[in-house]
Amino acid sequence: MTEASARATTVGLTGAQLGPPSRLPAYAPVRPRPFPQVDAAAPPQMRERVARGRLATPLPYGLRSDYDRGAHPLRLPGVVLANDQARVTILPTLGGRVWSFVDLTRGRELLYVPDQLRFAAFGLSDAWFAGGIEWNFGSFGHTTLTTEPMHAAVVPAPDGSGEGVRLWDWERTRDVPFSVDLWLDGPRLMAATRLVNLDPEDKPLYWWTNIAVPETDGTRVLVPATHAWRTDYRGVLSQVPVPQPGGDLGDTDVSRPAASHFAADYFFEVEDQVGRIVTAFEPDGRGFAQTSTAALRGRKLFLWGRGPGGRRWQRHLGGDAGRYAEIQAGVCATQLEHDLLPGGGSISWTECFTGVDLPPEVVAGDYAAASEAVRAAVHEQASPERLEQLHATWLREVAEAEPGESLHVGSGWGRTELTLRGSSAPVGMPFPAAASGARGAGDDGSATLLPLAAGEPVDADPLRPPLPGVSNRWRSAVSALAGRPDAGWWPLFAEAVHAHLDGDAERARDGYRRSLAVTPSAVALRGLALLSDDVDEADDLLRRAFELAPHERRLVTERLEKLVAAGRFTRVLDVEAALPDEIRRHGRTRLLLATALAGLGATDRARAVLDDLEVADLAEGDNATAELWWQVSPGTAVPERLDFRMSRDDPVEAS
Repeated sequence: MTEASARATTVGLTGAQLGPPSRLPAYAPVRPRPFPQVDAAAPPQMRERVARGRLATPLPYGLRSDYDRGAHPLRLPGVVLANDQARVTILPTLGGRVWSFVDLTRGRELLYVPDQLRFAAFGLSDAWFAGGIEWNFGSFGHTTLTTEPMHAAVVPAPDGSGEGVRLWDWERTRDVPFSVDLWLDGPRLMAATRLVNLDPEDKPLYWWTNIAVPETDGTRVLVPATHAWRTDYRGVLSQVPVPQPGGDLGDTDVSRPAASHFAADYFFEVEDQVGRIVTAFEPDGRGFAQTSTAALRGRKLFLWGRGPGGRRWQRHLGGDAGRYAEIQAGVCATQLEHDLLPGGGSISWTECFTGVDLPPEVVAGDYAAASEAVRAAVHEQASPERLEQLHATWLREVAEAEPGESLHVGSGWGRTELTLRGSSAPVGMPFPAAASGARGAGDDGSATLLPLAAGEPVDADPLRPPLPGVSNRWRSAVSALAGRPDAGWWPLFAEAVHAHLDGDAERARDGYRRSLAVTPSAVALRGLALLSDDVDEADDLLRRAFELAPHERRLVTERLEKLVAAGRFTRVLDVEAALPDEIRRHGRTRLLLATALAGLGATDRARAVLDDLEVADLAEGDNATAELWWQVSPGTAVPERLDFRMSRDDPVEAS
């Protein structure tokens, strides 16, 4: 076996163009999720963890909602980790996603890789894409880091097998730096993760590793478990037997994702096991497996189902690459829970991803027997004892080693956050100041707020202002500066944002007005508009905001949404007619136009808009296109391209 090597490269893809993060603060989650109704069988600790840690906003991250549905030629920074048995491709500008994992000994790609890069509003900060292995850190949902850059550098593999790759950055919703070290153990991909809480207070802890695997009519997901916690899009978390949950699912075997009709999550009860696994197999015995050390306690299957929404979403996200399912591993039993990372503490684990093969008759056999056979096969490649030993070696010899050759530069926020604290970086995770010209470096706002972190005034551009931090440390720093005569407009605006998030409307209005008195800005005008109960006042404020920041398409979307909600449909048509062509063509604008036309009774015109409507930034569970179709074409079937229904509770016809 040759030693593994790591190098920077460029990855050529086709897909959507992704715009920069919005500089407009998000005052609520992209997709508000109510707390689930939890089964009476749930233990008290699970209930406690379900009630903990939800994020009220993706701040300080900006929304990534400007993307299209085009098939543009893309050239993305990449990192390749390879030996003579495997080749792994990583996308450091997209959250460190492992985009491809080719097992050269088996001659096949082990992951689901879309044929185009497509986004949808599934992430905590909007844009998310399917495929590969993703590192979900932060809170319930796809991480805010999905489309953010990561630092990447060469590190040694702990088993002496050559070079590995370290990915690291600072996750800002939790204020926790973390790293993921990747290396190859023959044809197997290893990943050792470390989260470090530098602060004295406990932090909510959420981590799930999501693996997209190809799904065919015969795919079978095998996990040694008799029960799972099931949730779908109806807000209930219930304990069910597996592989046949029964109830309204009848005799459906959920170990075969293609057998299910609607989307669902199955969190397998495996916490009492040693060497937990989750696997996916094809009928010919070809499989993929994940296993880990003890800290990753949860294992999960997500299936889209064969209903209209599942089929449509698969094509929306994956193009012509076929269907996929997700097998996952996390720190809690379910994704609805948050554990705690103690103040001054850390947590780490090591995962193994590998191809595995079994006789077809074993894969097709009794679920319990097949799962036990799979466990034995996986442990033969990566036994719990060997993984724990390898993890201990990594912790002792590599985890805190300084990274070598830089392969990509991540955000500058680590340096700014450390300056705010007067702290040093965790050993092995250097956070340099943003360096222009470095591979991956760009303007992320961190350099603008670096003086504030040190107690100095901020020179913020009102056209592209940095988003304010929302932690208590940032609030204290902002308040201290806002009280100074040389504060400038931005600290006053940031104080208003904090009041807005706290629900203190009067204090927020006062802050926005004080900021505007110093320097006009679209962000402060918008803040006032969102707080206004007068639709005409809000409309005028958002109009003025867009005049100041015509690059912020969301200002138009929010303006039209307010008018639609107030029933001002004629006004929607007037505003839409005066918009720049690029914004008029945007799918979200056209959806709001069609909604207004339907509200005016102009069903033919609304249907004409729907005839070629494509909305890039739809979210899971969003039935707006189907419901609008039924409004203008009652009694007719929803065209497949508009049908994203994912739950058996979704309407089946217009009411």
